[in-house]
Amino acid sequence: MLGPRSMATAAAVAVVAGLCAAPAGATQTPSEHSAIPHEEVVGLVLTRERGTSAAQAEDLVAAAVDQPTDRSPVAAGVTAVSVPRLDSGQAERLAQELEKQDGVESVEVDTRVRPDAVNDPDFDKQWSLTDALTGVGALPAWTAGTGSGQVIAIVDTGITDHPDLDANVVSGYDLVTDEIVANDGDSRDADPADPGDWVSAEDTGEHPDQFSGCSIQSSSWHGTHVAGIAAAVQNNGVGITGLAPGAKIQPVRALGKCGGTMSDVAAAITWASGGDVPGTPVNPTPADVINLSVSSDSVCQPFLQSAIDGALSRGSSVVVSAGNRGAAFTQASPAGCYDVLAVGAVTRSGDRAFYSNFGVAGRDLPVFAPGGVTGGAEAAILSTWNEGDRSPGAAGYTAYRGTSMAAPLVSAAAALLRSRTGLGPAAIAQHLRNTSRPFPTGSNCSGSCGAGMVDVDAALREATRAPGAPAEVTATASDGVVVASWEAPMDPGGAPVSGYDVQLRAASGQWQAYGNIWPSTLRQRVLGDLTNGVAYQVRVAAHNVFGTGDWRESNVVTPLALPGSVQIRSVQYPSKTSVRLGLSLPLDPLTGTQYRLSRPNRSATPWRAAPASSQVTIARLRAGVRYTVEVRGLNALGAGPAARRAIATPTKPGKVRALKAVRKGKRLTVRWREPKRTGLMPRYRLRVAGVTRWQRTKKTAVTVKRVGVGPVRVQVQSLNETGKGPIRSLTKRK
Repeated sequence: MLGPRSMATAAAVAVVAGLCAAPAGATQTPSEHSAIPHEEVVGLVLTRERGTSAAQAEDLVAAAVDQPTDRSPVAAGVTAVSVPRLDSGQAERLAQELEKQDGVESVEVDTRVRPDAVNDPDFDKQWSLTDALTGVGALPAWTAGTGSGQVIAIVDTGITDHPDLDANVVSGYDLVTDEIVANDGDSRDADPADPGDWVSAEDTGEHPDQFSGCSIQSSSWHGTHVAGIAAAVQNNGVGITGLAPGAKIQPVRALGKCGGTMSDVAAAITWASGGDVPGTPVNPTPADVINLSVSSDSVCQPFLQSAIDGALSRGSSVVVSAGNRGAAFTQASPAGCYDVLAVGAVTRSGDRAFYSNFGVAGRDLPVFAPGGVTGGAEAAILSTWNEGDRSPGAAGYTAYRGTSMAAPLVSAAAALLRSRTGLGPAAIAQHLRNTSRPFPTGSNCSGSCGAGMVDVDAALREATRAPGAPAEVTATASDGVVVASWEAPMDPGGAPVSGYDVQLRAASGQWQAYGNIWPSTLRQRVLGDLTNGVAYQVRVAAHNVFGTGDWRESNVVTPLALPGSVQIRSVQYPSKTSVRLGLSLPLDPLTGTQYRLSRPNRSATPWRAAPASSQVTIARLRAGVRYTVEVRGLNALGAGPAARRAIATPTKPGKVRALKAVRKGKRLTVRWREPKRTGLMPRYRLRVAGVTRWQRTKKTAVTVKRVGVGPVRVQVQSLNETGKGPIRSLTKRK
C-alpha cells in the first residue's frame, strides 16, 4: 500500500514514510536452520617450504607470539599451530609477518567451527539477506561481526514492543511537534513508542489542517518494520534476524498520523547524532548510523541540509530511502541532500523496482538493496510488525515493499562496516558504493540506476585489508644522516592509514627496524648516527588497523660530510699564460675539484670544474697579471672550504702608469699607478736626479725632501721576481 501522503504547511514541508506493501499478516512458520559461522581465532595454518619441519614451523610461531603453542598435522607440508588469546586482527598481522620468513610458503588464520545455527524460524524467508543473486551477503559478512557497539537511529513512526526487538532497543525520543499528528496526547517527549498512525474518517473531518487529502488507513507500524530489518535480535528462537543483530536500535519518532514535517525530521537528525535541540535533553547514546526511511517530493531545504551536515560532522552516517516515485532521486528529499547515502530498491530478480527512484551520473550516487514488490515474503521484505489495526496489539511479522525497506539494510551494512573498521561517514558511503555488485545481466537497471547493489560481504572483505605500498619512497643523504620521504599509498586498504614502519639497511645487509611513524600525516623520517661513506637503503610500509602493507624500497644513498680543505702545496708556471698547482687533497672521497680566479677590484670568475687530482693546470692567464686562485674539493653533498693563493706568471713588469709629481716648498711628492703586468711581487725604485740615488719601495707614492729650486728629473722603474721593467720619467720644471 501507499504510505501516508505528504502534506504542506506554512511552517515546513511534510515528509512521509516510503512506499510499503500491504501487510501479509503475522507469520511464525519455522524453517530449517542455516549455519552461520562465528569467527574465533584458534591459531595459524602454515604451509611449509621443502626442508622446513613441522617443529621448525611451530618454533617460528612460538617465537613471534612469546607464549606456549601446540601443533597438529593438516596435510603433507601443512601444519596447524594453536595460539591461545589471539584476536583476528593480531592473527592477520602475524600471518603477514610469518609469510616473510624463510621456510614458510603461506600462512592462514585458523578459526573455531561450532554447530551453531540461526534459530530464528523465519530466517529462510529473508531472501534479502541470503539470495545469491540480489541478497546483501549476510552469511559470510557475519563471520566478521554483527555490528556490536553500534547504534542505529530509526527516524520514523516510533517503535512497538516486540520480542524480536526489545533486547536491542536503547532509549530514544519523540520529536513530533503537532499533538494531533503525534496521537499520544502530547507533543515532544522522551517516549518514542508508536501509538499508531491510523487515519479515520473522523480525523479527516475534525482536523482538516492535519489530515486533508490523507487516505483512511490502518496503522502502518512502519518504524517497527524498518527497525527489524536493520537489527532484529538473532538466535532468540523467534521470527527473523536483522542484518546487524549485534547493533542497538534507537527509535527517534518524527512521523505520526499522515506523516510528519521536515522540520521535525531535521530536529530528529540533530538529536539522534548528539546535537543540541532546544528543549530536549542531549542524546546519551548518539547514533553511529541514522536511517531515514522517509521521503518528500521537495528539493533539499537549507535547514535540512544543515541538520545533515551537523550529523556528519559529529560522526553519524546518514542513510536515506531514495524515494518511491520512479524518478531521479535528486528530486526527492532528503535523498537529494548532499553527502547522504541514498538507497534505491531492487527486486528479487535484480530489476530496479518499478516504484524506486534512481540515480543519474553525478554526485552521491545511490546504492540499491532489496526492497521487493508485492507478493508476500517471497517477493517483499519480511520484518517485525504489530497486529493492531489502530492501537498496538500483538507482536507479529509482515512483508512490506519499498525503498523504506531497502534503506535499513544499508544502514545495517554501514553499522557492520563501522564496527569492523572504524571508518567515518564519507568513507563508509563511498566504500559501499565502490564494493557494490553490478546489476545482473538482463536487468532493467544496466545503465544509470546508481552505483550498484550493496554487497556487505564484499564491503567487509575489501575493508579489512592492509594498505598498499607507499606510492614513492625517496632517500637523500648528508653528513651521517639519511632522510627518508614517501608518499601515501594509492590504496589505503580497508581503513585509514594510521602510520608507517621504517627500516634501514647498509649495502645489502639485513633490514633493521627504525621505528614507527605516527600520525599518518608525517611522511618523513631522519635516520641519524650513520657512517659516512657507507651505502644505505630505506624501505617503508604503511599500516592500518588491519595490518601492515607491502614494503617499498628507496634509492641507495651514501651519507657524506662536506669535503675537508684542499691545500695548495706548490705553484709552477709551465708558460707565461698558465700555472700548475700541486694540491694536497683531503681524505674524504671526492667527485672532483673546482677553482676560480679573481683580480684586484674585479669580480671573481665562476667556479670551474677540475678533476680530483693532485695537480690542476690553469691556462689562458694574462702574462704577468696577478691573480688570486681558490681551489676546493667536491663530493655528492657539496663543496668544502677553499684554499687561496696569489699567482702570476713569471714576466718582467711593464712601465708604471700615470706618473705625477707635485712640489710643495722643498718637498716633492711622486705618485704612480702599478703597471698592467706586475708579476707576483711588484716592487719599485725611484730616483730624483741630482737629489737622490735609486731607492726601493713597495708603495706607489713617495715624498722626497730638500729638493732645490729649478727643474728636476724624476724616474720610476717597476720590479718583480723576474726582473726590472722599463723606466718611466718626467721633468718637473716648477
